[in-house]
Amino acid sequence: MHHAYIYEGPLAALAGLAKDARTRFQFADLHDPNVQVLEFEKFGIDEARELKEMASLKSTSGRALFIIATGSMTVESQQALLKLFEEPQAGSIFILLVPQGSVLPTLRSRFLPYPQSNQQGSTLLESARSNLAENFGKRFLALPYTSRSAEITKLLKDDEGVRERVRDLLSGLESELYKNVSKNEEVRSALADIAKVRSYSNDRSPSFKMLLEHLAVVLPKL
Repeated sequence: MHHAYIYEGPLAALAGLAKDARTRFQFADLHDPNVQVLEFEKFGIDEARELKEMASLKSTSGRALFIIATGSMTVESQQALLKLFEEPQAGSIFILLVPQGSVLPTLRSRFLPYPQSNQQGSTLLESARSNLAENFGKRFLALPYTSRSAEITKLLKDDEGVRERVRDLLSGLESELYKNVSKNEEVRSALADIAKVRSYSNDRSPSFKMLLEHLAVVLPKL
């Protein structure tokens, strides 16, 4: 059994992925202290240090499962994790959920793709979907640019809760695009653009309008 697996998909896939991983790797107890499910909007060097510290602790059973989901990872954090994923503590299994195309080749080389049949893949993505966010993403991708711009203006009209609304839109766009990810390079490029925008949106004072207008222009019409 390998010790590190990568699953490329939207953050909202975490619940389905965690459920599947518990069954697959035989961690049946929902309250098992040896299972850590961690979610981050942005994974930086501090989060990398925290994960390394957690992974260094010995579990009572000699086995541990770490499921890490993040919307983006800094280059520094990925470099800091190279040794952890190359030489982990015996009995540890790591599963990394990230947007498509967001992991450096040097880090990716430590992972195997998360094993799944077509049916399991559908189940994971199905469990990922928030109907509201997905419907918004589907509607947005069907619009021409001028209408997309109008939707962005409405989305950003009220400052309160704007970061959460932007996050929901990005998740909805990702979920919709992942349905078509195998069809063409344009969709894969679009997912990479969303990953970059998600990273920038976590800055202290991001220009949400500029970021979303960029997506309005570059995302394909579906």
